Amino acid sequence: MVTIQATTANVSRLELLQQRLGRVNHQPVSVHSFTNKRFTVNYRAPLDQVRRLLPPGIEPDEIPGTGLGMFGMCACDFWVTRFGWMPVPKIRNNDMLLRVSARIPKNGVEQRAFYTISSNSSSPLLGFLGTRYSHFRKRVSTFSRLDDGEIYQLRCTDPEPLAQGVFTAQMKSISKERPESSLFSGIESATEFLFNLDGSCGYSFTRKMLSFQKIDYPEWDMYFCHDAEFDFPLLTHLMDSFHIEAELDCILFMKDTPQTWGSSWLYTNDAAGGWQGQ
Repeated sequence: MVTIQATTANVSRLELLQQRLGRVNHQPVSVHSFTNKRFTVNYRAPLDQVRRLLPPGIEPDEIPGTGLGMFGMCACDFWVTRFGWMPVPKIRNNDMLLRVSARIPKNGVEQRAFYTISSNSSSPLLGFLGTRYSHFRKRVSTFSRLDDGEIYQLRCTDPEPLAQGVFTAQMKSISKERPESSLFSGIESATEFLFNLDGSCGYSFTRKMLSFQKIDYPEWDMYFCHDAEFDFPLLTHLMDSFHIEAELDCILFMKDTPQTWGSSWLYTNDAAGGWQGQ
């Protein structure tokens, strides 16, 4: 693993942006969900540039042997079916989330995870809970969804310009065939790097504390999407303002997927039992 120094200027800019978009806290109970459809738009960039998107103590994950890291946007819809041990009536939610492939120390072990810069939910309940009890920097936004078997479109509208976005995919373009734009050898290696993870992670700039959440995944059945249009202002803003020379690698697709998002508690970097990151 490569450890890259975080500059004070980049950390300060990232802190201002992330405090504007949302906050981080403990998540005291696990959340059980079932994903209808999830598309993930993935960009690659040099590791030192991806590092600018991460707080102290969290490092970019390297696409093996390339010197490159990865970040991108998820557009998905899912149901939440249980909080901890308590079943609940199905809560339908549309979601957009900006994630960075990362590594984080926890209990002396290096964990592969995705770090969330910001996320938006359509469910007022999930947005309310996620804003106060998670590390996803959750916002409640207005969504519209089209899912007619031919086109999948998710549109997010929010008073915050950076929190808006739209993604449109042609469902007939989904296949296991690798796009020429991708550095991955095939769907298996793309899945291994981007989704065979230990969990998700976050960072509280206010408390200067890390957060790691274990996620129980199934055996993935992933596909590439070859025909999609999208506009994510936050993604464009990050590439421009943090001077990231990124290239689109691929768009991944999954459907009909159960997941369990574990509880998480903030902890200090020196208690993590891993590297110090600065």
